[in-house]
Amino acid sequence: MQTPRAAACLLLCACAVACAEDLGSKAPVFSVDQDGRDQLKALAKQKVDQGAFEAYKNEFIKRNVEAIKHPAPLGVKTAYAHRVELKDARYVMPSDVKDQNGRIVARRGTVIEPLKINPLQSGMIFIDGRDEAQVQYALRAYRAMPLKIVLVAGSAFDLRVKFKDLVVNGARAVPFYFDQRAMIVGQLKSLYKIDINSVPALLTQAGEKVRLEFGMVN
Repeated sequence: MQTPRAAACLLLCACAVACAEDLGSKAPVFSVDQDGRDQLKALAKQKVDQGAFEAYKNEFIKRNVEAIKHPAPLGVKTAYAHRVELKDARYVMPSDVKDQNGRIVARRGTVIEPLKINPLQSGMIFIDGRDEAQVQYALRAYRAMPLKIVLVAGSAFDLRVKFKDLVVNGARAVPFYFDQRAMIVGQLKSLYKIDINSVPALLTQAGEKVRLEFGMVN
């Protein structure tokens, strides 16, 4: 499916060819694809005409709901061996940052240390939600400290349903999360060079540093 921008580019190319001198054919000529929105409208109309729109709509919704409930794994490996790492949470500005008036508010090379400005209110534990041993390990950690349980694989929806009646520290149910589009692990790596390269991985604050505890303690 062509995007509107791609279709527009192809259309401009086609117009240029039409106005140019005929120098002979050097390659096959392809027609410009229909605009993406028009393709969707045409498909919907076709389904309506065929009396199949309701089934098509329901199948579309079903596929998208299933993708949300059971997202694809992020590809982070499992490793039970225990190790601890301390990391500096520092971000160096790659360029000047200016406000709407063009004034520089942060210069290139400025070091930002977020834990000094806003300490962590809770830790995070990254797990593979398909691994019952990791789930139970995360629940034990959750009972011991303020914590968010973040999945890199498995279904946060299924785990929330499974533990909906579990009471921990006076609160019913356990909030499991899935790291959609690897936003958390991706930003930790790109901004602070903190690599969640295996799970389980417990991330907490230790003074002005980030403490990473990989694997499981017996």
